[in-house]
Amino acid sequence: MKILFVDDEETIRELFWEYFKDEFNVTLASDGMEALAIANQNTFDLIISDISLPKLNGIQFIQKLRADGNQTPFLVITGDSDIQIAIDVFRMGAVDFFLKPFRMEALRSRIKKFENADIDLTLLYNSGEITQFSGDCKIKLKPQIKKLTSYIAFLTKQILNSPHASPEDLISIKIVLYELLANAIEHGVAGVSYAEKQECLESNQDYFKYVDERCAGNNSSVFVELLMDDVGVTIVIRDEGNGFAVSQIPNPIENPSANLVSGRGIFLAKMNIDSIVYNEKGNEVRFFKTWNRIAGIANQN
Repeated sequence: MKILFVDDEETIRELFWEYFKDEFNVTLASDGMEALAIANQNTFDLIISDISLPKLNGIQFIQKLRADGNQTPFLVITGDSDIQIAIDVFRMGAVDFFLKPFRMEALRSRIKKFENADIDLTLLYNSGEITQFSGDCKIKLKPQIKKLTSYIAFLTKQILNSPHASPEDLISIKIVLYELLANAIEHGVAGVSYAEKQECLESNQDYFKYVDERCAGNNSSVFVELLMDDVGVTIVIRDEGNGFAVSQIPNPIENPSANLVSGRGIFLAKMNIDSIVYNEKGNEVRFFKTWNRIAGIANQN
């Protein structure tokens, strides 16, 4: 996985390099102009950028990337005073944000969710990890957090069948799927509480291994339903867990200190789609995304 990491603090760049150099292909940049030049000359799987940068700040850097047609997923790092700016960046398609100071292991768990993986549909079918039925609209997944990227690649491939889906639509939908499908696996099927997740990350355990071992201990599944028409796409995700009280999840804007492990999934989803509704039990979520082209026409009117 190729990552471009942008931060003007040399200590943070060196720390990121030392922590991730053996696991990922890491390129470093110290300011927005240098990052833009590197991004325009190379292909990356993920860009991680501080918002407060010299020469060209993080927002300007991202805006120029998008203007040049570069759709690489990006994650932003910000200080407490920049929360509102971070919200604005989400509207540009950010996949996540971290507040300084942050734990490298917590950042690693986020990066791993976006790690590219070659999707072998035949292998997924033959292994029983994916079962498709009801006219290809309903899908059953074996809950494995380490397979998250492959599952999302499979789901977005179905969405590509719509002639209305644009690259911008797919980016938004992927962001939401990463968050909500991960929630269904780790908190729904595995039953990992936010406190347990915090403890696991702080102890530098392999969180993905921990979740998948919990999932392997039961026979529960995750179900996904895709409904597409000329207006947009509706996606329903249901797990066979005990559910949770959505109202008790902290808002990362009102409580920034809690944002490393809780509240971010629903928050990020709301920033990228038109509506999101949980059932009373909390084990099913339905969200709707208007096709970008349709939304643009509506805004013009």
